Amino acid sequence: MQNVRKPINPFKPLGLKPRSVLMRGPFVVCVMMIQLSIYAQTGSRWFFTLGPSVTVGNTFAGGQSSITAPDITGSHSIHPMFSPLWGYPNPQYSGLQNLGRKLHLGIQYERFFNPTFALVSGLELGGRGYIINSEFSNDLLVSYRTISLPIYVSFSPFAGNFWSFRQNIGMQFMYASSIPERVPGNIEIRQKRTISPQLYAGLELIHNSFSAPFGFELGYSHGFKNVIDHYYLGLDYVTPIAIQSTGSAFHFKIKYLFKEKRDPLKEKLMLAKFDEYDLLAYRNVKDPVVIETAFDTIHVCVEDDQTIDGDSIAIEFNQRIIQRDIMIQREAYCFDIILTENGNNTLVVHALNEGKIPPNTCVIHLYFGDERREVRLKSDMKNSGAIRFER
Repeated sequence: MQNVRKPINPFKPLGLKPRSVLMRGPFVVCVMMIQLSIYAQTGSRWFFTLGPSVTVGNTFAGGQSSITAPDITGSHSIHPMFSPLWGYPNPQYSGLQNLGRKLHLGIQYERFFNPTFALVSGLELGGRGYIINSEFSNDLLVSYRTISLPIYVSFSPFAGNFWSFRQNIGMQFMYASSIPERVPGNIEIRQKRTISPQLYAGLELIHNSFSAPFGFELGYSHGFKNVIDHYYLGLDYVTPIAIQSTGSAFHFKIKYLFKEKRDPLKEKLMLAKFDEYDLLAYRNVKDPVVIETAFDTIHVCVEDDQTIDGDSIAIEFNQRIIQRDIMIQREAYCFDIILTENGNNTLVVHALNEGKIPPNTCVIHLYFGDERREVRLKSDMKNSGAIRFER
């Protein structure tokens, strides 16, 4: 078989193609993330990461997962590789690189803006690989080394007092390389160095402080192009069959927090923009009690329901706080509201505490014309009771 040498592409060592939309997109994302990290930072964390991976996205030429030569060697199939299964240390690699083929090792840097949002980057040394099962011969276990640069955003839909559940989404640049090797009648590995952009998504459970500095992450990186130049010779011991691998993989990481730094000034500036009443807007509003009325003005009186236990509330009407700190007592606290023609006319009761007996309960007396209505509402620190007036 005659080899044809392709013209040298000066962008190939970097894995780039001129006018490549695929590469321009990640470049723009990187610039935006760097700007975010410069102008919105409030602190940083450093992690050491360690964990195994499962490489997927491996096929024979043409996207086939199996090939066959019934009269010669039978069937051959290619499968994902669980990184700890990789065999003996390769003498051509350092001890750290050989360990990195079994367990991905990395340093992760996190720039956080508030307790729920952060920008994450770092450097990870590891490996990808595949397994070829043959019907009548020994199985092959082949890997190639990788260095990854992740860049992604991390946000917490749930942040507890000690542990936070986080969702990570972004991308990573993966550098893949193979050491040339040829096993006659078995496999031929040609040298290839490639930089490939990949999408990344993950779920993470992380502790909020040094008191228990371990976190755990399950992630997936998805590649789009072949990053190796490997050929399988075991089909008929003569004809090379190309093997393709995108470097896609599932990852499990154990993260150890070894350094943390906060910027108290920027935290204070950030907190100064919000007070406790602004944050009430993010609470869940329960299904409102519907009150029908033909009047424009409603006289509202609020008092505690049953036992007086120190409940305090704030009143929101039509998305605006109108009463800030009401201590609910036996003696009613009264005020007026004016209904609008086009507004939703919704009155929301937010709990500022839950008193001695949770949840926060109150009785609301409504007076309009000669009518009088009474509504009981329950609120807590996450959910708020509401009344909607319909005309």
